[in-house]
Amino acid sequence: MKNHQVKLNDKQVEFLVKCIDITQETQSIKPDKSEAEVIRKLTNIQQDIEDDKVSGDLIFFDLN
Repeated sequence: MKNHQVKLNDKQVEFLVKCIDITQETQSIKPDKSEAEVIRKLTNIQQDIEDDKVSGDLIFFDLN
């Protein structure tokens, strides 16, 4: 089996995760182990993207 690399920007990752979520809600899909790993990695990347967005909106004050 060949391994392929794909470059995705943040918006594309978010879109793919949304598609996966919708598909899992509307259809009873059962991903195999390798597919579940890809879903987990994409979800982790998407969470990092969301964390970066939120942390960019926060302002930290040094009150010491």
